[in-house]
Amino acid sequence: MSFHALQSGEITIAELRGITDEEMTAGVSAGRKLMNAGEHQAAAEVLAGLALYDPYRPDVWSALEELFRRERQPEPANLFSNLARVMAA
Repeated sequence: MSFHALQSGEITIAELRGITDEEMTAGVSAGRKLMNAGEHQAAAEVLAGLALYDPYRPDVWSALEELFRRERQPEPANLFSNLARVMAA
């Protein structure tokens, strides 16, 4: 795969690096555990990294939505909600 395939959205960074769906799911779970433990900054870093690796996963955007709702930041939460909905369609 080439940089062009990555740039055009034909492949994600996760796919390019060989990260499996199960590993991505485990990453989302880890982010949620951090969030539930009150470690919001660490959760945000994990989830943002996952979003960069595969921006087409609605579970990542949903987790970010939840995090920002907990932080009482409705504007980014609504954005992430919309992204999750679009990616799930």
